[in-house]
Amino acid sequence: MKLRINFFLILLMACTESKDKPFQNNENLKNENPNRITIINSLDKTYPYIIYKELTLEELLKGEVVSDTIYSPDTLFFKLNESVQLINITPTDEFNPQSFLVQTGDTLNINSIKNKLHINRVENGKLIPIKWDYSHIIPKSKLFLKLDSLESFFLIEEKIANLNSFLPNIKNSDEWDLKLPEHLKQIDESYSILIDSINRNDNQLNKAYNQLIQKDQILRTINVLSIVNNKLETEKFYKKLFTLEYFKNRYLSDIYGIYYLRKFHFNNDITLPEVYNREFKEYPEVISRYFKFRLISSMVEKKYNRKTILNFLNKYKEEYGDFSPLENILNEIEYGVETSPDLALIDYESNVSNWEEKKKQWKGKIIYLDFWASWCAPCLRAMPYSKDLKEKLASKEIVFVYLALNDKEDMWRNSAQKNQIIENNFFIKNSKSSEFISNYNINAIPRYMIFDKNGMLIHEDAPGPETKEAFEILSELLKD
Repeated sequence: MKLRINFFLILLMACTESKDKPFQNNENLKNENPNRITIINSLDKTYPYIIYKELTLEELLKGEVVSDTIYSPDTLFFKLNESVQLINITPTDEFNPQSFLVQTGDTLNINSIKNKLHINRVENGKLIPIKWDYSHIIPKSKLFLKLDSLESFFLIEEKIANLNSFLPNIKNSDEWDLKLPEHLKQIDESYSILIDSINRNDNQLNKAYNQLIQKDQILRTINVLSIVNNKLETEKFYKKLFTLEYFKNRYLSDIYGIYYLRKFHFNNDITLPEVYNREFKEYPEVISRYFKFRLISSMVEKKYNRKTILNFLNKYKEEYGDFSPLENILNEIEYGVETSPDLALIDYESNVSNWEEKKKQWKGKIIYLDFWASWCAPCLRAMPYSKDLKEKLASKEIVFVYLALNDKEDMWRNSAQKNQIIENNFFIKNSKSSEFISNYNINAIPRYMIFDKNGMLIHEDAPGPETKEAFEILSELLKD
């Protein structure tokens, strides 16, 4: 059976400094890193690859790293949480993960044959294919063929854009509620028989199999319940899902994530702060904390104001004693930095200043202000037009200023040099805590502003340099 639900993963990426050459001293690497696997990228000049694993809710809430990035060519040591574990590898240019069941001490090799990606385990100098899918554990037995047949009463499987999708079998909808309890019972019994057959041998491989089988059972059940929409059976199912037995299954974290997204993140009938303040008393403590962590993350994603986010961060810390796993958010919203009405700036030579100081310096000149970032493709596409506009008005009393918003300082410096925009180019140190940004709702870039010769803002959302309007407005202002 194929995995039945697509979902998004928030990947925390980190780079590796390892420079080991492929296949050298492999046995020593295993001995030095008993809880890790070694991944060798033999490809040359390709996109990096993300390697990620699934965490239990407890591991996630401790802030454990879920992923790493391997460049080419390079070698990476990737930590496992169990001696046998499923990992996923995807290129960064597209989200197209492949799954591999690995064990500590394994060495994987990433290569390409006839422009097709191949990932294999290195064993005694040979490359062994180890790509994994659910067909490895879900048998094509009479029991499961019968289950598939019974399921067709509720669902019809169709291929849409090369993806298997499940659609309602509408012709039977009048009998869905009648047939549903028996079908759910059949699902439980079929998977129980399969798990019992595996549990005869108690080892780490079978533990992984048990957890993956349990996940497939849950996905199959969710598929049917999402079609039939039977409130009683749905409540019974989720009451069972939110128990300690399931929390220990690392392969269910994405299912809890999907539940959160559907019930809270995309629910327009209630605000995120209202959801948070409900306290989740009907849920076990670990899922309650998980939901609160996700709610704060959603507030950041949905661009709630900084004051609101800080308030809930402090509530979270007061309740749980620390911010884990919200450390990245602390940096993103500049936690601990006092709010300022001004913009804190540094220039390419690392000189510190602020926006009010710079405006005074340029008094008597029109200011054409460009908010941009090194990662912003539309911003970079507009830069040549900005240079052309600057040249056309070179003899006039005007200054072109570039402020890097929500950027990283090293990336800003590299981009400034590459695009030859060193003069009057500044990095904003308080992008999140500046009231200037929030007061003018600078939520998207590129964004342009025009200030008159006295430093007064006269165009809050000015035309971009690629437009005729920008040249006409600036030319008219320069006549004064």
